[in-house]
Amino acid sequence: MNNQVNFYNKARWDFEKAKNKAFFSRLLKTLFSQNDELLRFDEVKHLLAPHGMAYRGVKSIPLDKIVGSEGRYQDFDSNFLPIHEHNRQRWENIDVAHLKEITLPPIKVYKVGDFYFVRDGNHRVSVARQLGMEFIDAEITELFVKVPIQTEKLDQKSLLIAEGYRFFLEKTQIDKVVPGETFSLTNPWGYYRLVEHINTYKYLLEEKFCRAFSMQEAAKEWYQNLYRSVRDMIRKNKILKYFPGRTEGDLYIWIMDHWHYLKERYGPIDLIVAMEDYTRKFGKKSWWERLRSFFVRQKGEKRDEAQTGFDRR
Repeated sequence: MNNQVNFYNKARWDFEKAKNKAFFSRLLKTLFSQNDELLRFDEVKHLLAPHGMAYRGVKSIPLDKIVGSEGRYQDFDSNFLPIHEHNRQRWENIDVAHLKEITLPPIKVYKVGDFYFVRDGNHRVSVARQLGMEFIDAEITELFVKVPIQTEKLDQKSLLIAEGYRFFLEKTQIDKVVPGETFSLTNPWGYYRLVEHINTYKYLLEEKFCRAFSMQEAAKEWYQNLYRSVRDMIRKNKILKYFPGRTEGDLYIWIMDHWHYLKERYGPIDLIVAMEDYTRKFGKKSWWERLRSFFVRQKGEKRDEAQTGFDRR
C-alpha cells in the first residue's frame, strides 16, 4: 500500500515539475520571440505534399526526433512538456506505469524524413522525455516526400525551405532533366527567385530561336549555360568561405542580382568582376584580412591628410 501511495506521490511531483518547466520555457521563449509550439502534422503534410506512404512496423526511435503531433499539438510545448492541467490524470497514470515497470504498448507515429509526428501516444512521449529516456518503441508509418529534409532540427523555417524547394521542382521539373543535382538554399523565398530566373531565361531563348520552349527545356538550358557556370566560378574562386552558413545557390542569386545592379549603374561589366566586388563588399573576412584592411585604410587616411595639408600651403 505504501509503495502504491509513493508511486502516485512521485507521479504528482513529476507532473508538477514538468508543468513548471513548460511555464518557464514558454516565458523565456516569449521574451526572446521564439516559437515554443509543437509542429502540426496537418500543416507539415500540406507543405510537403507526400505522394505515398508505407507501414514500417514497430521499431525503437529517438525521442528527440519526435517533433510534432497529429492532434494534440496544443497540449504540449515543443519539448513535449505538458501545458494544461487537464493532461494531469492521464500523464500521472502513465508515469505510475513506468514506476511500476509495466510495459506500455508502442506509440504510433508518422515518419517524414528523419523526423516523427505522434498519431497516438503523446502523453507517453511526454512522460518518457521527462524521465530522461532516449528511445521509445513506435509503430511507424512512413510518408514519402519529394524533397529531402536535410536539417538537424525541423522547424518552421526548414519546412518553408522544403516547401519552396517542392514548388521549384514542380514548376521546373529540373530534377528530371538534371538528375542528381541539388539546389540548396537557406532562404525559402530563394526558390521562387530561381523560378523567376528560369522564366526569364525561357523568354530570352524564345526570342533568340523564335520558338516556344517548355519549362523543362528552359530549366536544362539555364542550368547548363548559366547556373553551372556561376557555380563553377564560385567553387574555383573559393567564394563560399566568405559566406559561412550559406550555399552555392544563395550566392548564385546574390551575385546575379549584384551583377544586374552594376550593369544598370555602370554599363557592361564582366560577371567575375561583379563576383569579386560582391565578395569584397559583403563577404566575411578573416581576422588577418580585417587587420590588413585596417592598416590600408589608415595609410590612405594619412596620405589624404598630408595631401590636404600640402594643398593648404
